[in-house]
Amino acid sequence: MTSTIAATTPVWKEANSKHAFGIAKCNFDQEDKPHRLSLDVGDSVVILKDTTHWYYGYKQRHKEQRGIFPKSYIHLCDYTIVNGEYCIKRTEIVEEITKVLLEWGSILKQYFLVTHCDFNSIRAKMFELNNNRALLISGNLPVDEMRKVKLMATSQIDTGNSLLGLDMVVRDENGDILDTNAICTTELYEHHMNAQDRIFKANRPQTIQRSPRPLNKYSHNILLHVNAFVCKFQEDSDLLFTLFDGETHKPISENYVVKWSRTGIARDIDQFDNNRVLFTDLSKADLSIPKMYLVGYAVRVGAMEMKDHDSKRASITTAMLTPSSKKHSQLSISSSGSFNSTEYIMRRPFGVACKDLTPILHKPEDFRGNLDLPFMLCEKDTLDGTLRKLIANKDIGKIDSKMAVTIEVLQGDIKQIKEDFPRLLHTNVPLARKMGFPEVILPGDVRNDLYLTLCGGEFARIAKTSEKNVEVTVYVCNEQGQVVPGVMSIGAGLPPIDEYKSVVYYHDDKPKWLETFKIHVPIDEFKQCHLKFIFKHRSSNEQKDKSEKPFGLSYVKLMQDNGTTILQGQHNLAVYKMDHKKYDKNNANVYMELPATVGELQGAKPSLGGLSLFPKDQLTICVNLCSTKLTQSVSLLGLLNWSAHKETLEESLNALSNVPGEEVVKFLQDILDALFNILVENDDPERYDQLVFMSIIHLIETVSDLKYQHFLTVLDVYINESFSATLAYSKLINVLQKNIREAIEPKEKSADGI
Repeated sequence: MTSTIAATTPVWKEANSKHAFGIAKCNFDQEDKPHRLSLDVGDSVVILKDTTHWYYGYKQRHKEQRGIFPKSYIHLCDYTIVNGEYCIKRTEIVEEITKVLLEWGSILKQYFLVTHCDFNSIRAKMFELNNNRALLISGNLPVDEMRKVKLMATSQIDTGNSLLGLDMVVRDENGDILDTNAICTTELYEHHMNAQDRIFKANRPQTIQRSPRPLNKYSHNILLHVNAFVCKFQEDSDLLFTLFDGETHKPISENYVVKWSRTGIARDIDQFDNNRVLFTDLSKADLSIPKMYLVGYAVRVGAMEMKDHDSKRASITTAMLTPSSKKHSQLSISSSGSFNSTEYIMRRPFGVACKDLTPILHKPEDFRGNLDLPFMLCEKDTLDGTLRKLIANKDIGKIDSKMAVTIEVLQGDIKQIKEDFPRLLHTNVPLARKMGFPEVILPGDVRNDLYLTLCGGEFARIAKTSEKNVEVTVYVCNEQGQVVPGVMSIGAGLPPIDEYKSVVYYHDDKPKWLETFKIHVPIDEFKQCHLKFIFKHRSSNEQKDKSEKPFGLSYVKLMQDNGTTILQGQHNLAVYKMDHKKYDKNNANVYMELPATVGELQGAKPSLGGLSLFPKDQLTICVNLCSTKLTQSVSLLGLLNWSAHKETLEESLNALSNVPGEEVVKFLQDILDALFNILVENDDPERYDQLVFMSIIHLIETVSDLKYQHFLTVLDVYINESFSATLAYSKLINVLQKNIREAIEPKEKSADGI
């Protein structure tokens, strides 16, 4: 008994000097427990001792009150001690801005009372300084941007001090305050004159001030903050949030995943703001969808049947996390990125929540931010079937069960949003991209994402008297059949994984999964990779389940024989029975010699190396490729790889005019690079230069079309920043002159005839 108590008693240690000061990032109301220290957001705390999950210390403004408080509620800060007081350690410019704002604030109140003419000017400068301070603290700025913001801030401080008649300081060219004792009198005078000149120019009414950068009207984003999940449940769950098109009944964005533990708290969220996500790349057309929903799927992680630990307990979870929650898992992701299969656990459907966002997206200025998503249990239905019921009948969700979130619509690209809203976005906020291309693809936005949807399957009964409980495990494998690690993602907010496991539906030979996840294979490895699908029956009996072996296998290549990628859309894959007595695991890629799709079978029933066809079985998948480097157009592929296929170069150039405009603008920079390289490097100018010239004209016509005119900015960026084929000028001018002469000569001949 004594040893048990000793093992569970926390060991308190003297706090590390580096971890002795912090700020409360969440309220901790513990008035009824005197040994605990109650905290309000923003309270400064001094830490004296710590244990695994708790701190012991006091609030700086109430030193006489001491107690314990959770580590997860505290943001540790670098600090310095001034006159016996702990102060957050900031850069010199941040400290200067803080002091200036305090000083100006008291003066501004007096200006307001007397209606001073400079009130609005000082007030505007204070807002600007406050925004600059937030940018400097956020840590989102690169060095050059930080220097620019610093210089802007010092300029505002100097001009403001001049307006208020306060003492002026002397600065160097970097905005740093100079030590007047360390420089000579003439140099000090020169710096004073330079400062006076800067202030004079800044205060002139005619001076054109720095205009704010216009918002990128083609970029729209939705910031989601998961606040709470209120529901009765007894096992760990995955919450998957996505934007959903109610008209096509398809997801628009990648998933955002939050892992919820059975104890009623979110887990695996190391920092306070990590329960936020930014849905990016949305176009104006996306926001104009007749019915756009925010959907939250809840997938239970545990045994086949739900365990009833405490049916009366409800999970009311906020962002207040405890480190101890990390021991509870979804399908636990190991350090290698694979699911932990040592326990008897599987992914089971639990419920769905959804809310129509259309009114909010049409008038975001009228929305206050908080949103409740009514939640409905799946019972015996699929996740997709439950979602359809929720969409069809808005009042069907349980009143006492919901997902509470906050959303905000933001405009601009990621860089711009981080600058304009530094408090909303931190460096660790995950991004959930649109499962498609943004309205404008700028040079440098390299992407190679394949979104795979497990649509459904058909699995005939063999020896079993009842339907199967089918689980599909998906792997990305190379040409040797070896698993490529860390190239799959369930969604934003989680690390990459080695394998994806589907939801298991009970006694269903024709499961409809409709689960989408991302595959991100490096471009240089993409051509050698394929997808392998392993099918296994999951028993409701733990002992039987341990002895169950996979019963089937399917596969599909990521690249076709003609060098293009797997086609967009739906594919029906053949399923092969695995005879484990004959199947050689060492010859892992033997299945690659068998037909992959039902269409390739053509009535045959192939078998090889312990694999034989299930004639009535099939797996249906859907492929959505978003790549700026890999194409599904044979004509475009021939042009981009022209140096390896020079014998078909003329054919490829002529075929460019038949490539769809969507594909042309997607690969605009690569096509231009290829055309200019052809112009410079081809050995037969008479044959190819005119074709290249006409191809360039075709590209310009395409981006000038009303449908693609927003890509003109991409063309401008390419011309100003990326174009490097300097020798192409002379050839282009020669071809242009030739075309002009040919256009003029017929007119001259016609005039001579008259």
